[in-house]
Amino acid sequence: MTDCQKLQSRIRIGYTLIRFVGIVLLFSSLIKFAYPAKPVAYMSFLGYQHGKMFLVAAIEMASGALFLWRATRALGLLLVSSYFGGAIAAHLASHPLNSNAHIVVFNFHHPYLGALPAVVMLATAWIGVYFRHPEARWNATEIIASVPPETSRSAIKTAA
Repeated sequence: MTDCQKLQSRIRIGYTLIRFVGIVLLFSSLIKFAYPAKPVAYMSFLGYQHGKMFLVAAIEMASGALFLWRATRALGLLLVSSYFGGAIAAHLASHPLNSNAHIVVFNFHHPYLGALPAVVMLATAWIGVYFRHPEARWNATEIIASVPPETSRSAIKTAA
């Protein structure tokens, strides 16, 4: 396989992952807007009821749409990262058991497993951007090597 073919396959894989995350976000927001009983009970367990649930759905929809559109993908990635970071934090927080729904009881006893889908989706979004946008790949050692040594020493002295 030539370098060009490898690059094209990476870009294709990245675009597929980006589309997957964006579509999952849009679908999930539509479910929240539909307001079915089980997702309502689950979101209520996490502390999001009524208007807050619709706000979460709107943020989720906007993040997914901005992430799918190439021109706004950088902003979308920032919002997707923030959204999934908040979802991870919400799942790990301590919540009172307020329902007998199986998913609520399960997440009450296993908060780390409840956060797992958000972790997977966040990683998928970043991997997709890493593969799809070669310009997003950077190397911290190259950045550090490009800074003159005297500048870094003076910054350390100033910080101390």
